[in-house]
Amino acid sequence: MAIKTSYQQKIDFYLDSLDELGESLIDQSGSSGLSRSILRIILGTMMTSKGAIISIEKKKLDVLAIQGKSTTKKPLNINENQKKFLSQFKNSHLIKKNIDAFPIAEKDNYLIELINTLDTRILVPLYHRNELTGLVAVGQKFTKHPFSKDDKKVLEIVCNHLSDALVKRTLIANVKTKSKELSLKLLQLQTLFDISLAINSILDLGQLVDEVLIRAVSILNGSSGFILLGDSTSPILHLKSVFNITSDDLEGKIFSTSSGEIKKIWRSNKGLNLGGSGRSDLLNKTGYEYALVAPLISKKNVKGIVIVGDKESRSGFVQFENEDLDILSSLASQAGVAIDNAELFQEITNARLFNESIMGSIATGVMTVNLMGEVDSINNAALRLFNKNKRTMIGDHFTYFFRQDPVIIDLIKNAEADFAITVEMDVDLNRGKHDTKINISAAPLTDHEKNHIGTVIAFEDISEQSKIKNTFKRYVSKNVVDQLLSDDQKLNLGGEERDVTILFSDIRGFTSMSERMNPEEVVLTLNEYFSAMIDLIFKYDGTLDKIVGDELMVVYGAPISKPDDSDRAVLTAIDMIAVINRLNNKRKKKKKRPIEVGIGINKGLVISGNIGSKHQMDYTVIGDAVNIGARLCSIAKPQEIIISHSVKEALIDNYELIKMKPVSVKGKEQPILISGIKG
Repeated sequence: MAIKTSYQQKIDFYLDSLDELGESLIDQSGSSGLSRSILRIILGTMMTSKGAIISIEKKKLDVLAIQGKSTTKKPLNINENQKKFLSQFKNSHLIKKNIDAFPIAEKDNYLIELINTLDTRILVPLYHRNELTGLVAVGQKFTKHPFSKDDKKVLEIVCNHLSDALVKRTLIANVKTKSKELSLKLLQLQTLFDISLAINSILDLGQLVDEVLIRAVSILNGSSGFILLGDSTSPILHLKSVFNITSDDLEGKIFSTSSGEIKKIWRSNKGLNLGGSGRSDLLNKTGYEYALVAPLISKKNVKGIVIVGDKESRSGFVQFENEDLDILSSLASQAGVAIDNAELFQEITNARLFNESIMGSIATGVMTVNLMGEVDSINNAALRLFNKNKRTMIGDHFTYFFRQDPVIIDLIKNAEADFAITVEMDVDLNRGKHDTKINISAAPLTDHEKNHIGTVIAFEDISEQSKIKNTFKRYVSKNVVDQLLSDDQKLNLGGEERDVTILFSDIRGFTSMSERMNPEEVVLTLNEYFSAMIDLIFKYDGTLDKIVGDELMVVYGAPISKPDDSDRAVLTAIDMIAVINRLNNKRKKKKKRPIEVGIGINKGLVISGNIGSKHQMDYTVIGDAVNIGARLCSIAKPQEIIISHSVKEALIDNYELIKMKPVSVKGKEQPILISGIKG
């Protein structure tokens, strides 16, 4: 069985509260018991201990239910100025700053005193057909936290029920005082009340309109009916539900709010009892002999109309009575509110699904933690990173889940303590045998009112980047890798002209030497030599361009250039000779032939970059300067270092140079000036 998220649990909590509300509306008798029951539900749902339900009739106020203060015996009145102020919040509620601005009465009526005594944080005016019928006051939460957007929406839903229920209770009480001939209508009203509770528990719009229509046709003994809903973009109404007729029966019929009886209904918000004396446009379109039409009225506007046709009797179809219109109008009014609630729930559901869709499509792992430190949500990327399923993650405390990762725990705690974004790069994630590297950031999570509600943590898996970085370090030094990864613009993929220093080293007589060795010994000798040489290359931040047989080509100045490129090349060569001499001493003791190398170094302009095709590229340098460097290496004697004049001119430090005769190079008219360097 799937484990519900905290958000789903919260929705279930609200729905349970609405179910309890429905049971209270059915079971309680009298407005006093009803109000006490609803107040208990409101305070429990909102998690507060103080509140009151106050009814208003003309200028008199009556406290129907109160908690957090004993019922006052002082006069509670409300004047027109205060009513006008409350009318600004007809379709919403007052928060603390609005309550503080509540007008004070000309004479003491103690209403403000009562509101303040309850430490009221939300005040909801109750309206029925534009008439102020009461107030609901809700005090501060136990936790001192502000009310969430969902809290307020659920409170509005409950107050919608309360306002309508109080009016219906009054209506039922009045009907009870009438003669026995109205007993059937009383039963209908009781049934209507039960229907209202039933439809308000449905949050799927399609299912809701079907239920409203079936109930309306049944209670009024109609033969059939249908519901039309409108939208803000067009006056044309759209067929949303039919009962005992088909859509084909209404095909081609246009129902518009801009003409006929529907226009009248739309403007007046009042239903019509059609038939009897004369025909009408709506009866002609529907084919009914008699029909009741009532607007589906929400708190904000008219949502549509419900039409019930041809009341059935033993003698055939008969005219609907005016009391029937009252019943349908009451049901339609309640249905309008229920449609509002269903649309609101759909908006919340769509927003949640949209957020989940976004979270699921993000490649970066994302997790949210509430103020209790519990995991509230986690996307698929994070689940894959941690190799966990959502059922085991949701509700887990982050300190327990990351108990093997103290760096992550400290990061989240710091973000919470400082209320600021914190970031940690290149962190080891301890998850069994797999070595995982991540970048992690934690930031405060706030609601739409900027209240702190938790922490959001993002995890970027950089394991592949780390592998690439480690692989790259096998070709260039760590410093060069770090600089390239921090600024990839330094590596021009299209190639660029650069002034570089190139070092070539070559083992003298290696071919004849290898002929006297078995293949395994050849490989061991080369590995021993290259390991020692490459360590020196990286020590001086050289870029190992290539290894060809027993020859090394090293570049200084590409992809990263420094002022001392030539010095580092020369120092590399000097250390190479020194290391080879030490290596030969060991080989001599083992009666192995010594390794003798020649080294040539040149400096000049080259083209550097990724050269090749889109399928196979090689980062290298090409140009005349490279060819001259290779030529100097070829003429160098064993353990000899030869540098060109351009290298000599670029050297910063002083070295013991040996004057040498210029050499001729193929393709050059003038001999090349060279010098030797003592190792």
